Amino acid sequence: MNQSPIPAISFGDLARKLNGPCPPVTRNPGWAEWNTEVDDAIILRYLYKHHQPRRHLEFGTWQGFGACLCLEASAATVWTLNLPDGEAKDDGSWAYGERVIDDAKAPPGAITANYGQDESGPRTYHRTDAASYIGRLYREKQLGHRVCQIYCDSRDWDTHGYPEGFFDSVFIDGGHQTEVVISDTRKALPLLRPGGFMLWHDFCPHPDIIAGSPSVQGVTAAIETMRAELTDQFATLEWIDPSFILLGIKR
Repeated sequence: MNQSPIPAISFGDLARKLNGPCPPVTRNPGWAEWNTEVDDAIILRYLYKHHQPRRHLEFGTWQGFGACLCLEASAATVWTLNLPDGEAKDDGSWAYGERVIDDAKAPPGAITANYGQDESGPRTYHRTDAASYIGRLYREKQLGHRVCQIYCDSRDWDTHGYPEGFFDSVFIDGGHQTEVVISDTRKALPLLRPGGFMLWHDFCPHPDIIAGSPSVQGVTAAIETMRAELTDQFATLEWIDPSFILLGIKR
């Protein structure tokens, strides 16, 4: 039997539910124009500012954009996990990389690959979720002293040194395969205090969005697989509509 849809809540209604002022919305994009680093970031920054976590856990650092949202909106110390050598696609190619024309603008120690030259110069690519790219943004903003960067596969992360309820908030945005999201969620659940919130990124229940995004497919499937478990653990489990964010507030 199909499960009922996860409840949706607008950003404005969420702010009112949390008894906080809703920041002015300067954009009203449709799904085709949605920009995670702008539109989702507004919501995440608001949640961190409202909640004011002291200890925040993040799965998936990449260059540190998400960590900076929490660091700049609160006084939190952030623990964040990332694979040291980055993610790979099924064919072994890099999951995240970009062409760099000026190597001087890249952090020393980056993993690079060269594919000859064209009219723009050397076709040099940097792996942007590995080595010195990991967390570069929080370091450039002089926020690294508030970050505990953990380099490992999250499925291998040993959580035994952390007491139950240690973290005030959790952001899950690492590997987007269903089994990885389930593993990350289950590892984080006992570490999140009652009243703390868990956020899953790349969640969206719209069929067209799911069909067009392997990341959304993986996260959405993980949440549906865990629905009974999550309903038992969270007093609130709501998709913020529109966004790619699912919010849970722990019982």
